[in-house]
Amino acid sequence: MIAPVESRLDRWLRCPDKTCCSYYTVFVTGDDLARIARTLAVPPWTFTAALPCRPDDLGAFALDKSDKRFRAALVRVRLEEGDKPFCTFLVGASHGAARCGLGAGRPATCRSFPSQLVDNQIQFETSGCTCDWSHVAPAAADEQLLRAEERDRERYSGVVATWNDYVAGLSLSAELTYQDFCRYLLDTYSP
Repeated sequence: MIAPVESRLDRWLRCPDKTCCSYYTVFVTGDDLARIARTLAVPPWTFTAALPCRPDDLGAFALDKSDKRFRAALVRVRLEEGDKPFCTFLVGASHGAARCGLGAGRPATCRSFPSQLVDNQIQFETSGCTCDWSHVAPAAADEQLLRAEERDRERYSGVVATWNDYVAGLSLSAELTYQDFCRYLLDTYSP
């Protein structure tokens, strides 16, 4: 007997554990950061952090004239020492299931999880996830999400390049903070 096919979103919503929200770092684009900050009416540096990265990583931004680069990522928390860190927006329900507190406002990469476009084909990357994805079929909506995510990343790359050019033009002693970068993103992605 062939198991019924379910949508990617239905499978993710049915997953009680949301280990996917615990094992990987969610890097956000400027669009994600600004949308979440405005939706929650909180500064983006309260739910994101600047993580060190390689200069050629997508969205790698500078804060000074050194070679150090950073990427914006959702903050991960631990409730107790030794616990595995999980996304700051992961909400545990009383019956033990977990849900994203951002709902439809979650970052693009979370909305499309675990879909990826590889050679223009949708594939699922589920390593580290405890859910069974074997009976999930990609849908046209998944491809639309992934295409929109690509466009957001392209725009974000240009926005970060403009920021990095600005930083490169500053004096040697000038240092900017992550909050400065976040404010720049909020201004750039203003509604």
